Amino acid sequence: MSRGGLLSLLPLLALLAACNRGPDTAAATAKAEPAAPTRANVSVVVAAPKLQERATSLETSGKAQFNEEALARVQALVTGRVLEVLARPGEIVEPGHRLIVIDSPDLGAAKSDYAKAVADVERAEAAQRLARELFEVRAVPQKDVREADNDYRKSVAERERAAARLRTLGIGAEQLPAIASRADTGTRIVVAAPRAGVIVERNVTPGQVVAYGQSDTPLNLFVIADVSTMWVVADVYEPDVPRVRRGQRVAVTLPCCPHDRFEGAVDYISDVVDKETRTVKVRAVVPNHGRALKAEMFVKVAIATGVARVLTLPQSAIHREGGQTYVLVERGKDDYARKPVQLGGELNGSVEIREGVTPEDRVVTTGSILLKKATK
Repeated sequence: MSRGGLLSLLPLLALLAACNRGPDTAAATAKAEPAAPTRANVSVVVAAPKLQERATSLETSGKAQFNEEALARVQALVTGRVLEVLARPGEIVEPGHRLIVIDSPDLGAAKSDYAKAVADVERAEAAQRLARELFEVRAVPQKDVREADNDYRKSVAERERAAARLRTLGIGAEQLPAIASRADTGTRIVVAAPRAGVIVERNVTPGQVVAYGQSDTPLNLFVIADVSTMWVVADVYEPDVPRVRRGQRVAVTLPCCPHDRFEGAVDYISDVVDKETRTVKVRAVVPNHGRALKAEMFVKVAIATGVARVLTLPQSAIHREGGQTYVLVERGKDDYARKPVQLGGELNGSVEIREGVTPEDRVVTTGSILLKKATK
């Protein structure tokens, strides 16, 4: 074939090649484009809500107080003038720790009474002995012996009363012989701590005159508290009182430190309803670790009231959008709908469902994120 013939065939060959390539290219382009997902292509897992047991509690507010059963109020045992104050607030003391020194005429009078009572016993004893000797020789009648016996018993009773008064003033038995012989006539008395604890209050200064038995509400010179335990007094509203019983566990947290917990047990439930707040006082004894609880401190209180069975779903079934919390419920094959729910607390990796679904509902637990757009 000549060169001119070849040139005339080239346009025709090009047209044929274009026609053959057109359908293959379109098919390849259509194959490369991904197909839009449909509900049938989504892999989902559907399950019914499960019933689980959860510990229930009653949450309220309360206040920390000193344990009154481990509290000592030190008051004046005699009337006198304070010479020295030997202890300070915040100081940790043991039983017998010296607190104050008082100069008191009452102590001097008590010592004098004891010395006189001892002398009266000696005199009555001698008179009793003499009366019995005279009665044996028939020098006196038996009536005189009986009178001597009565006088002796009275004198002994008076001596014991005087000794008891001295003991209440902190005078030991080893000091009585010196007082009886009038070798000890001092008027200074040392007031000591009656128990171990922390001095949380002091209301006395040197030179102050303190009085004994002159008021129905005597002044507390010192208040000593054992702060290893504290009382927590909670306010329980009237409708919730039947849920509370003695012995129930109590968890106490501080508003400033919610992760620090103090645990104890209910040991007292008041029989009186406050007419203003309509609450009942419930008290628990709580170990005070690190002395973090302070008297009059406000606290949060959770009282364990038992066990309840609640509906739960996995966290993966819960969705939140636009301020709404919902789950996807299966209505039929490949048919799902949104259902608003109200949540409770977390429980063993699941979440409590307080309202919105029932045990008969079928809820999407896996793959529900892929169905959100399709169920709007």
